[in-house]
Order: sequence, then structure tokens, then C-alpha cells
Amino acid sequence: MPSPPTDIEVTRRDDGTLILRSRIMLAGVSGTICAYLPHWAQETPDRVFLAQRTRDNAWQSISYGEFWSRVRSVGQALIDRGGAAGDTLAILSGNSIENAVIQFAAMSIGLQVAPISPSYSLLPGGLSRIEDIAKVLTPKFVFAQKADPFVQARAIPGFAQAEWITAEEAADTTPLSELSAATPGHAFEAAFAALGPETVGKILFTSGSTGSPKGVINTHRMMSSVLQMAAQVTPVSQPLVQIEWLPWHHTMGCNVILNGILKNGGSLYIDDGRPTPEAFHRTIANLHDVSPTASFNVPTGYALLCAALGEDPDLRRKFFHRIDRMIFGGAAIPAAVMATLQEYAIEVRGERVPILAGYGATEAGPTICVSYRPCEAPGEIGLPAPGIELKLVPAMDGYEARVRGPNVMPGYLGLPELSAAAFDEEGFYRVGDAVSFIDPADLCRGLRFSGRLSENFKMMTGTWVLVGELRAAILDRMGGVLQDLVIGGEGRDSLVALVWLNPDRARRHANGAAGADSGDTLSLDSGVRAYVHRVLTEHNLAAATNARISAVAIQIQPLSLAAGETTDKGYINQRGVLKNRSAILDSLYSGAASPHIIRLASHPRALSTAGNAVTSTDA
Repeated sequence: MPSPPTDIEVTRRDDGTLILRSRIMLAGVSGTICAYLPHWAQETPDRVFLAQRTRDNAWQSISYGEFWSRVRSVGQALIDRGGAAGDTLAILSGNSIENAVIQFAAMSIGLQVAPISPSYSLLPGGLSRIEDIAKVLTPKFVFAQKADPFVQARAIPGFAQAEWITAEEAADTTPLSELSAATPGHAFEAAFAALGPETVGKILFTSGSTGSPKGVINTHRMMSSVLQMAAQVTPVSQPLVQIEWLPWHHTMGCNVILNGILKNGGSLYIDDGRPTPEAFHRTIANLHDVSPTASFNVPTGYALLCAALGEDPDLRRKFFHRIDRMIFGGAAIPAAVMATLQEYAIEVRGERVPILAGYGATEAGPTICVSYRPCEAPGEIGLPAPGIELKLVPAMDGYEARVRGPNVMPGYLGLPELSAAAFDEEGFYRVGDAVSFIDPADLCRGLRFSGRLSENFKMMTGTWVLVGELRAAILDRMGGVLQDLVIGGEGRDSLVALVWLNPDRARRHANGAAGADSGDTLSLDSGVRAYVHRVLTEHNLAAATNARISAVAIQIQPLSLAAGETTDKGYINQRGVLKNRSAILDSLYSGAASPHIIRLASHPRALSTAGNAVTSTDA
């Protein structure tokens, strides 16, 4: 895959603020996302657009021609039921062919589609998120794959009065099959023709990792601009074939993956797996069936993939057979994971495969920065995409990121005060992230993510801790043994961390029977603990005082989506975790004895003699 030029235009202001722009001019964007539907239905009517697993584990697919026909019928049926431009369709269930049909049918007649995380309906405590959403969203229609799992959401004011549509027939709901039987007529054609770039297509709710979900207004211009940016930086030479799990209620899943497949005329196989130890086997089974041309994932997903590839030569051949790019986002990818992926790529193809970063926000639809060349080290987020103005305001030993461009939202649904506060005096959206340059002497090498501004904090000394940057550095040094970590120490004189082991990597360092046992047992294994102690001691020896870890607690309890500790995409709410697990945090500072705690030297004098000290479990 050829790399475009990485030259950037930099405007420097007297107060230290920088404005970064790509020298690649963004091509004009007109029309709508939905315009690709009749185009591909005419050009390649028999090509698979979407495929999903059925109950008997077979692949069920729908072609571009059939998909457009169903969209037209369902769109007409929604009009017949009183749907009009500006009304809203809420979607409560996950990715499916039926989900795609009704969301594109709704957008094709000017309805706003509001996909909502299924977790809010299905997990304990999640309904409060839907209640928050209902304060600003009153849908005309609600779609769910099945009715029963979402019965409690149906009672929420604002949703109760909507017409409920389900893929599987149920009492008191309208079956999607009934809508699909409608005959499209002039009303649909007129509504479709009335769409324009400024038409609102979607309301995407933020993940709520730093507060209550907010509805981000997405126009067709926003969504089309994101696709054009990608096309100019990473063009494709053949129709994409992808197997993806990223949810369509998330901006990356719908605006980049689903819409990107549609723009390219490619084929998307809906992955019913997830990047978790319990569900990743389904992803592996799907990859055995279909060789992708590109892959999007979070770093945790690629880490699990590496473990599976190492045990399965046939999977290595299938995955790398025709893939030409691997893209990640949401967090920094460890160097060990990148190295392992490239090792297998060279084994199968005789060459490396570009690993690219994506950085953005729901409010930017999501693109802010992209990789103009393959990533070389963890934490890279690339440079501003074409058409983006990235404003970097000095803050916290780095910069606060702000963005302006055709893909940035007009505001939040029903929240005028928050919308106004989200932009600065020049109209730049305040992303809320801290970033820094990989090489201040060569800005074209790109930026690195330094953490959420709300998650960075000051120690007792007044020194800032850049959480994202420190987290990426430790994960990289640990060589994949840690799945993730959360850093604490605000207002304290030392830093501590809550850590989660990656069982597959940790077992390589185990001394006893724990080598093939559970994560709970692994956390007590002397070999694993010695490795963690040694690597963190090496980290402390090389780190500044605001980056040294004095103690870690190995966590057995997984991160909780219901408790707001993590999001569907795997992004950790650092402050939420520290609040929920405050008792563990207190034990790290109190000196309390625990078999799951590893204490380290963090003072310069102690570090000078730490060397290869044996792990202390209780001291």
C-alpha cells in the first residue's frame, strides 16, 4: 500500500498554540451516504453487501440489489406509518442485516437514526443510561432484533409511545417482514430525492466513559467527509472484504466500517465474536471461513488474535492471505503485538503488512488524525486528516487537542448549553485529549496520545501525570503480559496501578501448575509475579518521578461494562474504575498485606539497589 506524502502545514502563534493542517486538500463532498445504495445496486447487484451467522451457524447474506429493494420497501412502509423527515428511529439491538436494512431505510426518507448500545437495555444498571437518553430523544419508531430482551426499555417514558418493530415476530410489535412487503412508490422517491449533505442522518451517543451519554448530531456531510478523508489517505484498489465486530452504535463501527464498505462496494461479514476470552473463539471460526482484505480492531482484539495465530498455522494463512492493512484505535497497541503480527505476515506473505492508527471522537464523526505511513511504535495517532484543522493548545507538558472541519458535529441533541461549551471562541471542538509530538524536531513523524485531560492528574508535588502516555509505555514494556492497567495517585506522593493479566502471555512466565490454569491462579504464580516485578523495576529505573509505580494490585474481577468501568469498544473509564475499586486503591497505599499486591521501589535510593530483587508479596 503506497504511503501519501506526510507534509503538514504548521501555523505557530505567540502563545505557543499550533494549527496543523494536511497539505493534501480534501476533495469536495456532495450528496449523501444513502446515494451509494442505488449506485451499487445497479453496478454490482449480485455482490454480497452483508452476511451474518444464522442460528444453525450458516452464513446468511444479502446482495446489493436485494438490499436496496428491501430498503425502498421498508422506507415506504415507514412513510405509510406516519414517518416524516426529522422523526427518529431508535435501534436497541446489535449488528445484523435487519438492523442495516431499517437504518438505511429510515435515513433514505430523512429520518434520524439513533443506535443505542444494547448493553444499556441488557445489563444491570444500564437502563438509567436509556432514561438519560430519553430526556432528549423521543423516537417515532424503535427497532429491536427480538422483543423480550428489551421489554424493560419499552416502559421508559419517551420510548413507550413509539411503534416497536422487531425482526422476530412478537406480541404488540410490528414485524419487519410486514414492512418489507410494502410496495415503494412516489412518496419514497420524493423523500429520497429531498436528502442533502446537511440532512441529519444519525444521532450517535457518546460512550459515557466520562459522563452521561450525549447525542452527537451526524449530518450526511459529516459522514461523507470521513469516507473521503480515508479514500485520499488510504485508497483501496479492490472491493473490501472484512469481518468486523465493532458495534454500529459506535462511530467507528457505523461511520467508518459499515459506511466505508458501502462506499467501496465491498462485503462486510458481521462478526458475532468479541475481543474477550469468552467470545473470541467465534471470531476465530469466522476468520477460518473468510479471508479479509483489511482489519479494524482494538489493541485487545489484536492481542487475542496473536495468541490464536501462534497456535494455528491455517489461521495464519487465512488471515494474511490477502490483507493489505490492519487498523487500530481506542488505545495504544503494544510493540510486542505489532512485532508478532509482522512476524506472521512475513511468514505467510514474505512482507510486512501496514499497521495504521486511527484517532478521533464521536463528535468528529470520528476522524481527526490518520496514519500517513505504517506505525513504528506504540502510542502513535498519526497526523490531521485532509480537511482537518488541528489546534494544539499548550497544556500539561504537551498540548490540548481541538479540531475544526467538515466532519465535526453541529452540536449535541437537545443540549444547547453543552453544545456551546464544547467549542472554543474560534469554533474548534474541544476534544478533551492531551497529545504530544513523537519528535518535536520533526513534526511530520506525527503525534502520540497522552491521555484524556480529565484523567490526567497532579501528584502531591504538583507534577502532572500523563496517564495515557504512561499507560502505553508500561504496556509496551510488559511485552503483552498485561492486558490493561489503571493508574492512580492523584494528590499522592507516589503512583500505584490496578493491572489485568493477559493469561496467554503470562503463562509463558509461570513456574508452577498455574501455567495452564486460571487467571486467578496465575496472579499468585511466583514466576509471573517475578516477571511483573522485574519489568516494572526496569521501568522505574528509566522513568521520571512522575512515572514510577510504587505498587500494583493484580485484578481478578474483570472490568464491568454495567458499572461504567469500560465501554463496548473496550475503552477504560479510569476514574470510574478508581472510584469503584477505591478500597483496593487504599490498600495499595496503606501497606496492607495481600497475595495479589506487588510492591516496588520507586525512590531513587531504593531503585539504585533494587536490581533483580525478588517480588515482595506482602511487605
